[in-house]
Amino acid sequence: LVGSEMCIRDSMKTKNLIAVIAAALLSSCMPQKEVAGDVSFSREDFQTTKELSNPQEIAIDSLLNPAGFRVMNDSVLVVVNQPNCEFLLELYSLNTLQPLAQLITKGNGPGEMFSCALGLHSNASDNFYLQDSNSKTCYIVDLKTLLNSRKFVPDEQFRYSSEVLPTSDLCLLDDNRYIGYHMWYLDDKQFSKVDSPLGYYQKGEDSGKGMDDFPFFVASVNGARLFKNPQTQELWTADMHRDAIRIYNDSLKQIRELVGPDHFSPEYTRRQIDAPVAFVTFADECDYHAYTDYYITDKHIYLVYEGNKHFDMKNLSPVEIFKLDFDGNLLCNYKLDRYVYSISINRKEDTLYCASRPSVMEPPVILKYKL
Repeated sequence: LVGSEMCIRDSMKTKNLIAVIAAALLSSCMPQKEVAGDVSFSREDFQTTKELSNPQEIAIDSLLNPAGFRVMNDSVLVVVNQPNCEFLLELYSLNTLQPLAQLITKGNGPGEMFSCALGLHSNASDNFYLQDSNSKTCYIVDLKTLLNSRKFVPDEQFRYSSEVLPTSDLCLLDDNRYIGYHMWYLDDKQFSKVDSPLGYYQKGEDSGKGMDDFPFFVASVNGARLFKNPQTQELWTADMHRDAIRIYNDSLKQIRELVGPDHFSPEYTRRQIDAPVAFVTFADECDYHAYTDYYITDKHIYLVYEGNKHFDMKNLSPVEIFKLDFDGNLLCNYKLDRYVYSISINRKEDTLYCASRPSVMEPPVILKYKL
């Protein structure tokens, strides 16, 4: 009886071993899924939903013609102005609402820029960058230096590649490199032969390629908000035209994707105009707008989500702000009562500062919401 039991156990072990080997061989022959932990979500998947309304307006009469705002150190309002202003950058005290400095005149001389975009999406340090898309120059500045000198004295400046999409973000890495979003990338091989939306670039270097080197101009239908996870240094992108958040490792290989809540599937069409290349636009006269702005703290991400297939410049729709942690957990969906952009979150994460306007033809106002 003992011998027969041993034979049964040996037979079962042999069968189990054969099953394990067969499963291993089968899995090795099957295509492997490279991205783990992908998520398809809806609005119901957020842990909480909160409506934000009746904000407090922060009125500053001496503002010129602002394009956007950010709040630094819970105390300084950084304002970038439209190119027609005498000064392109202004600093205000958030406590007194009085000007602290007016900087950067228009031109190509010292302390001048042709246009000024603000790269400031975190309270983590006093450093931020300014971007002149006309000269393709990035200026890294320090808030304390600007306040003390009252002059535009950048810590560093460099030319960035003409292949980088200027409406996306630059992800600064070290003294030599940065990550940019490729202006000629589109997730449709019919219109783009560029393999990846992201690339490592050397400061001050350019490929020399221009519009004549690419068959289609796709910059009006591509782009993403681009930032690093401060804890792991993984790279995150929030697509401007698809409701998709993608996470990449340091080799710029996509490792995860969060898709939702509307599951856009844009289609593209070619539009011929009097230009060296054909322009690519959305088909069916759509104009998809998804993630348009962001702000990160040491623990959380706040993403402004428009969720529109038809963008109306004269009647801007209310937006949502999605709060996530860096594990991709959907923490809160803030439903706002109006259109907002240029958001900032204070260090306690109980206050939202933002710009708002009902149409692009009207000047923005500065608002303060309690979270």
